[in-house]
Amino acid sequence: MINLTVKAILWAVAYAVVAFSVSYIFGGEPDWLFVVGSLIAGFILFGVMRPIVQNKRRKKQERAGERI
Repeated sequence: MINLTVKAILWAVAYAVVAFSVSYIFGGEPDWLFVVGSLIAGFILFGVMRPIVQNKRRKKQERAGERI
């Protein structure tokens, strides 16, 4: 569980850095509220949603393997 949390935090920081860079390149002035929001969104995406999708995919593959 700790490993998942560390990975989620690292992905969230990377997500926020990309958002900051794109905001700077296209907008000229990065908005920190957008960066913080991207940090939170990245954590939710990679810490919560990704494991749920992976578990569903794994269960679906196991069911498909049983039918063969």
